[in-house]
Amino acid sequence: MNTINFENDYVVGQKNNNYNEVMAKFKELNHLALISKKWKKNIYYGFHERECFDLCYAVGDAKAIFVYLHAGYWQSRDKNQFYFIADHLAELGYHVAIMNYPLCPEVSIEKIKKSLSYSLFTLNTLLNFDSKKLPMYICGHSAGAHLTTELVLNTRCLIKDWLNVKGIIPISGIYDLVPLRSTSLNINIKLDSSQARENSPILRVSDDLVPAEFFVGSYETEAFIQQSQKMKEQWEFKGNLANFRVLKDSDHFSLLFHFLRNGEIVKSIERLYASTNI
Repeated sequence: MNTINFENDYVVGQKNNNYNEVMAKFKELNHLALISKKWKKNIYYGFHERECFDLCYAVGDAKAIFVYLHAGYWQSRDKNQFYFIADHLAELGYHVAIMNYPLCPEVSIEKIKKSLSYSLFTLNTLLNFDSKKLPMYICGHSAGAHLTTELVLNTRCLIKDWLNVKGIIPISGIYDLVPLRSTSLNINIKLDSSQARENSPILRVSDDLVPAEFFVGSYETEAFIQQSQKMKEQWEFKGNLANFRVLKDSDHFSLLFHFLRNGEIVKSIERLYASTNI
């Protein structure tokens, strides 16, 4: 990748003409999810106003916990924009936690990662209050995908043993943050060369990690597609299970429609659940 093109690779080139239409559909779907499912709002896992999550309870008996980390380049967006993620998953038996977290430039990416680690323990304590320990799956989109992989790398032993995390689903993530230093995004995330490397999970993939299902949209820039493909390859190179799929006719946000009934992401989550709970 040419450094001259990084602004296009990660900012300008990711924009699509249908963005307003997609966001309007999300809003409509969010309303339907809120009125049709049982929710508990603003459960705090810390003292910052954004250290909280909304929980959508599974319909009937729960079989697993599903955690969702939103997009926004670590500096924008909110959990209330993505309630529709939970709608069909709740019908399939998942408790779904839609997470908020503190944002740059108020806090660093390192602080965000640390904050979210507390959220998992709070969620686990809230839902696993009896002898049945539900498996947990962590999913994130864009910056949320980066944070998802960081969570399993930074708390590897606790993730598998105490939290019972069985797999992750990173969607359209950035795993090598070095190119972002040459973009307008760095005005708020404020990475120097050392921090960019230290916060690049692709450089720290180890063995004995949970299975990962990587997704990206076919209409995304080649840089985004390569980020996910290379991360999947590194995951496998270290001896871990991983799959990678490019979703047809999907851009950086419209691919989230695959969380709806019969969507490819939902199918992948169900396969992951079946393969890790034999």
